[in-house]
Amino acid sequence: MRLTQRTCCSARADVRLPGYDRSRLSRGLVHLGLGAFHRAHQALYTEAAICAGDTRWGIVGVSLREPRTPRALAAQDYLYSVTEREGAAATTRIVGAVVQAWYAPHALAEVIGALADPAIPVVTCTVTEKGYCQLPSSADLDTGNADIRHDLAHPDTPRSTLGVLAAGLRRRPPGAPLSIVCCDNMPGNGDTLRKLLAQYAELIDPPLARRVRDELALPNTMVDRIVPAATPTSRHEVLERLGLHDEAAIVCEPFTQWVIEDCFAGPRPAWEAGGALLTGDVRPFQAMKLQLLNGTHSAIAYAGQLCGLETVADAMADPLVGAFATGVMADLQSTVQAPPGYDVGRYSEALLDRFRNAALEHRTAQIAADGTQKVPVRWLPALRASAGAERPYLECALAAWLHCLRGERSDSGQTLAFHDPGAPALAARLRAAHSDPDAVRAALAHVAVFGSEPWPAPLAARLARHLAVLRLGGAAALLSF
Repeated sequence: MRLTQRTCCSARADVRLPGYDRSRLSRGLVHLGLGAFHRAHQALYTEAAICAGDTRWGIVGVSLREPRTPRALAAQDYLYSVTEREGAAATTRIVGAVVQAWYAPHALAEVIGALADPAIPVVTCTVTEKGYCQLPSSADLDTGNADIRHDLAHPDTPRSTLGVLAAGLRRRPPGAPLSIVCCDNMPGNGDTLRKLLAQYAELIDPPLARRVRDELALPNTMVDRIVPAATPTSRHEVLERLGLHDEAAIVCEPFTQWVIEDCFAGPRPAWEAGGALLTGDVRPFQAMKLQLLNGTHSAIAYAGQLCGLETVADAMADPLVGAFATGVMADLQSTVQAPPGYDVGRYSEALLDRFRNAALEHRTAQIAADGTQKVPVRWLPALRASAGAERPYLECALAAWLHCLRGERSDSGQTLAFHDPGAPALAARLRAAHSDPDAVRAALAHVAVFGSEPWPAPLAARLARHLAVLRLGGAAALLSF
């Protein structure tokens, strides 16, 4: 049987069911980006608020890019399961907070109508860094982006996240309070979204831009949970644990964290019921997590791909890559300004333990995608902050990424290719170079990723040496510190 409202009571006895009457849920929150991360993270915090008795916060989930998840959820009465795994221990629950799910290109009027509905005071977003159509080096609007060009010409039938938000805001009654909560891995993510949305609105409707700047609440946030993409293995495990087919099933780690700037325009779910931390300043949490978790994750991904290692746990179990990951984290830790009273060393050790969780099939290829969006915020600030000091592991990670972009092969001979719409221009520079030093100079001059401020010549020389080592000796030679 498939998981539905009718069959969920047939789930195995140890599966936790929604602890409330779903028929009493009303629409209260729109979420853009209905992927696994949201359903294993923000949706669970909202589920906790609903379980505490506040049934106003049913989630309207919107997928901007793919129809599979909305279709799967609709067939299951919008129910899905989350299994938390660490080692041999696992727990499974069925989540009921989602009340509608749409694929935006097929339900654009409904999506814009929900965003315009004054009865919905909160919008949350997990659309990945590239979903905001920003230039990585400046975080300004990329007006050359194909979706942005389309939306500027056709603002009533938008494709982009910014275009969809703006279309809803244009139809929303003035004065209806709205908080848009960005949950993607960008420094000052709420501030960045406000700037990008205002820049977009300025080009189609200047009064709307003023509303974005002056009336909307866009709190900054930090989110943390490792949620791999589903695999045949994880789906089979859920079938065994649930006793029901679940086409939207998620398997993730037990750890979860959400830090939110306490800055809202109107009512919101009591996310504290699920353990969220509301604070006046999210920035130290953001910087720590972006560099130590996400930065080290990216380094593991590129090193793992070069060594032919498919998962993060495989990479951490490899003596060379595991030691390399520890070194990268130490390099990043040296520039982190942690929240007051926070034990960064203990946090770093806990992260390394989480990366070793072999119960999760977190693919290195998945993490390696979209490097032109991720590297500028995960690695480059630490290299800039080093004031010329050598950061050997982090510099090797950067060389490994450039080597991958250059179209080289892994140590096992596999061609390296990652999904990254921003990569072709940088890759072309690397491939056109006649030597490793020329390749590094060409890369560092690519303003869209590396910015316009010059990089120190000693750093460029070290990167060229690392590229030569990779080209001649492979990843094992680079990682043999």
